[in-house]
Amino acid sequence: MNDLLTDRTSPVIAAEINTIRHQTGKILLAGAIEIGRRLKEAKDLLPYGEWGKWLEESVSYSQKTAEKLMRVFDAYGTQQPASLDAGPQAQALPNLNYSQAFILLGVPEEERAQFIAEIDVESMSTRELQKAVNDRNQAVKERDQALQEKANLQKALDDQVSKITLLTNECDNLKTKAEELSKSQTEIETKAGNLRSELSSIKQSTSYEAVQRMSKNLTAAHIKACANKIAFLYESLDRTFKELIWELSEFAAKDPDTYEAYRSKVIDFLARGLKEKM
Repeated sequence: MNDLLTDRTSPVIAAEINTIRHQTGKILLAGAIEIGRRLKEAKDLLPYGEWGKWLEESVSYSQKTAEKLMRVFDAYGTQQPASLDAGPQAQALPNLNYSQAFILLGVPEEERAQFIAEIDVESMSTRELQKAVNDRNQAVKERDQALQEKANLQKALDDQVSKITLLTNECDNLKTKAEELSKSQTEIETKAGNLRSELSSIKQSTSYEAVQRMSKNLTAAHIKACANKIAFLYESLDRTFKELIWELSEFAAKDPDTYEAYRSKVIDFLARGLKEKM
């Protein structure tokens, strides 16, 4: 019997120390919860501005320490009976010591129970548990960052699709206007061709004098037709130029780089037109 009592090894002693330390930590946790419970009760009773003074004079706590104890109560108080003499009921408290319980405050309340269930808290040292919490928080941070980056990329993609759609619609509108101008030009050329055909017929079917009179009339009609054509082209150009200026001004705020590029092209186009001989 005496041999059994004296046959002690360092692992046995370490196990005993760790057991005593864990049990002591649990007692500290239970005490911290009850202190936190009463601190919250006192804070609710005290007038505004008296909290810090009361802590210093009545219980010798700093506000930082009091906040820490109240956080412990908020996290674990619902699992601990209000009385320290609750006996077997105290088993409702998780099998944590004070240091473990405080480290686990680093995990959001709604995820804490799941996190505890996934790791072997009881077999972890304080350092190992702190590392597990830090690793978990870093993983959550990286996940949230990845999700945010994904959302940002999706938004950028949606913006690009919207810009492409807008430019496509504008391009279609320009094509339609170009087709309308081309159609008008064709109609004018057709009318001129008809006039030339009429002139040819008149020359073949009348006397020289009549032909001369008709020639003068035809020349006047041709000049008038050309004037009408010039007026039509000028009005079309004026309308198109105004539409272009308006569209560019509308686009300036949406895409300044594209606006400046097309603005330069318009200025170059006008400059070349003014240099050409009329």
